[in-house]
Amino acid sequence: MPKVLKISSHDELIAHIPHVLGFTPESSVVCVPLGGHSPTSRLDLPDAEQDLTSWVTALTDVYLQRHPADRMAILVYGPDGRACIEAVAALSQALTTAEVPGPELGPLLWVNGEHWTDLLTGQEGTSDPMVRLGVDAEFALMGRVMPAAQRGDLEAAMHGDPIGVGQHQGPALQRVRELDEAGRERESAWLRARVEEFGQDRRNLSDVDAARALAILPVTEIRDDLALSMRQADAHVYSELWHDLVRRAPDQVRDTPAAMLALTSFLEGRGAQAWMALDQVQAPNRLANLVTAALEQAVNPRDWDRAAPQAASMLMQAAALNQESPTAQRTPPRASESSIVDPDTSAPGR
Repeated sequence: MPKVLKISSHDELIAHIPHVLGFTPESSVVCVPLGGHSPTSRLDLPDAEQDLTSWVTALTDVYLQRHPADRMAILVYGPDGRACIEAVAALSQALTTAEVPGPELGPLLWVNGEHWTDLLTGQEGTSDPMVRLGVDAEFALMGRVMPAAQRGDLEAAMHGDPIGVGQHQGPALQRVRELDEAGRERESAWLRARVEEFGQDRRNLSDVDAARALAILPVTEIRDDLALSMRQADAHVYSELWHDLVRRAPDQVRDTPAAMLALTSFLEGRGAQAWMALDQVQAPNRLANLVTAALEQAVNPRDWDRAAPQAASMLMQAAALNQESPTAQRTPPRASESSIVDPDTSAPGR
């Protein structure tokens, strides 16, 4: 049976948000559908020069057109009460006065540090640290990595020390260049077995094995075959593997593990981490483009598992039409970051 996160108070809702996003938001609006299958989305608050209408449209497009929600909580984070209230008021009005039925809204919370205010009822409070510890424990029991303190910490965590792996990378790359078709098949089988082994013991690859994996991963059919084997239920485990390889990979072999990390981050519902991983990709590849399209369209990760391998392969081929070329353009800046609350459910219960 799907696992549903039970939320019974404002404190619990606030405590869940860093786990949903992977970090504690600042100067942001977070939309959290309550029940159903709509994604959770985060968007920076508009600055003084930004058109409020276009900012609102970025979110109403998700919840009125692509992924309608029956009920939704909105949390706005920041110290500027006037700016926070204006943003929530504009978004709320757009969601409730549109021609198509919008979600029932509530609670609407302004969160300023540890203090929160319910903008609908006027109720105020301070986040209970014991509630936060309880939510942390709940996610720890689910095998989840604790969220970063800030969004920028996600990007910083993707940079480590590539020296150890780099010492073995040259010979590993030369070996791959000399492989015949049968050799590539053996390497593909080895890589799949090594990835499955990590799924069992969660032990990082040695420098030698990491160099070997990073050398063979860029082979398109091997990368795509491995990507199509990823599933939502265990994405949080394999994200640890790709995250470690991104941190340790020399620059010339960093793109493919970054694309794999983007995929598993998307599957586990960490939209911000998926975007951060895509930012590490320097040369276009169709897996990165596929994940980009899924994030921009706020696709539910459940759809990846629902798709037959043949259908997923067709998506990969379609994505390839737009990239695998040194002159391909990077995707334009995204309007928002969407996440699914956990790999077993699309939204918290209430």
